[in-house]
Amino acid sequence: MIVATDRQGAMKVDAYHAIKFIYQSYVLAQPHITPGLLDIYKRHPGYCSQLLQDLDLDLSQPPSALITGSKGKGSTSAIIASLMQSAGHKTGLFTGPHLVDFCERVRVDWQKIPEPEFVRLVEAVIPHVETMQASMPRHHYLGPVGTVLAVALLWFKEQGTDFHVLECGRGALADDVNVMANRWSVLTPIMFEHPGYLGPTLLDIAANKMAVVKSGQELCISYRQDPEVARLLKSMCRAVQVPLKLGGEDFSVQVVKTGPEGSAFAYQSSRRKSVFKVPLAGRFQAFNAGVAVALAEEVVPGIDDDVLQAGLDSSRWPGRCELVAGTPPIILDGAINAQSAEYLRELLAEREEPLYIVLGVPADKDWQGVIRTLAPAAEAVWLTAASNAHLVFPPAEDVLV
Repeated sequence: MIVATDRQGAMKVDAYHAIKFIYQSYVLAQPHITPGLLDIYKRHPGYCSQLLQDLDLDLSQPPSALITGSKGKGSTSAIIASLMQSAGHKTGLFTGPHLVDFCERVRVDWQKIPEPEFVRLVEAVIPHVETMQASMPRHHYLGPVGTVLAVALLWFKEQGTDFHVLECGRGALADDVNVMANRWSVLTPIMFEHPGYLGPTLLDIAANKMAVVKSGQELCISYRQDPEVARLLKSMCRAVQVPLKLGGEDFSVQVVKTGPEGSAFAYQSSRRKSVFKVPLAGRFQAFNAGVAVALAEEVVPGIDDDVLQAGLDSSRWPGRCELVAGTPPIILDGAINAQSAEYLRELLAEREEPLYIVLGVPADKDWQGVIRTLAPAAEAVWLTAASNAHLVFPPAEDVLV
């Protein structure tokens, strides 16, 4: 393990090296992994399960909800956490990736883990990971998400949380987060993405993500899905005997008003018929909020509208259709495919100012769809790339064709 030294020359781990360690197992294995393998053949979440057990962490308590899907996972997770906090629960929130600060991934009642505590808990995990690493085949690794999940659960345990909201990565079947014995499953819209990792068809991708639904759970809640995805979800829930609450059938969300400051939406289920507001811009955030309400009213039976609205009022998710104050106004968003870009285009169409776009979409995302959707509405588009060694961006000549 690479460490730094303090002024007295003592060896210590700092934040930079803590984060570097989190990726170390993957970096060591990467040269030995056969290119082109699906996640189910190269990821091994059993190592995460072993790590959590070695750290004496309970996979089933406190109760947790796991969130997966293709778009809106982070927003939905944040809104659920806000609703549960409003209902009186001390709530641990685990999401990824982060926007600015790595510590954003681990929050209790929205407060991110302080950097010194993050480093301390990584130090606590290091001996367990290194012991495990020593006996792994060279093409195996403990996923970075698994290590961060261990840190998160240790922090949640110290803070005395009583409800956890845990966001999965790109899938679920081979995802480290899915080793948890979650009581509820939440699925946001499932789209065609990551075919090289999850499978070549939409249904392959959907089936991978639906692995978050497990026998013994109380309920699966899903956003309205593509018809063939919805049929598969119903079949899988029946197979494991988990009740399903499906958007468009068991609850409905209708956007009443939307704008840069947020949306109002009508929500209807067997438990209530209400109108709520959410201070997150974009029509899609109203639907994400509706899914969060659908879960909250099941987890906390009898929760009243005032408590739900208070939770919605305090919902935050920076970098998603986020309006930055100033002149000219700036809107930040993380659209990665044509469908999510269309939500952004709808929001931008309500503004009268000339539109200029600065765009950087990784090569493994639907960058063509994002450009095709947004470019016609813009006066000009500037193409850029993030300075992130883990991301590859399309060459300029490909974009300009």
